[in-house]
Amino acid sequence: MRILVLDDDHILTMVLADHLAERGHRVVPAFDGHLGKIFCEQKNFDLVLIDFVLPKYNGIEIVERLRQKSQRTRAIMIKGASDLLVEESERIAALNVEAVIEKPFSFSEIDELVDKRSANL
Repeated sequence: MRILVLDDDHILTMVLADHLAERGHRVVPAFDGHLGKIFCEQKNFDLVLIDFVLPKYNGIEIVERLRQKSQRTRAIMIKGASDLLVEESERIAALNVEAVIEKPFSFSEIDELVDKRSANL
């Protein structure tokens, strides 16, 4: 599966990207909203794991741009601040975000969500 991992925490992004690559996925890491926007416009992904709060563009703005290109790509949002999620819950629901996970999360939680998406391809 082709996966974009987008988080401004470089270490988290690379560890998660390496983990998913070891499981056989083709993974592209990105560290800010601008780069994520470019990747979403130029490449096709089956899944995007995206942080809610990012420099340049936030996670919701990236998923909105992604939806303009494709309804097929699934999105899983990563959050650290629950109060922001409440404010944006309607936008997240309208974008058909598959799941919202909270930091810190476990690899098993990510693996379960990714495996679920892989089964639907």
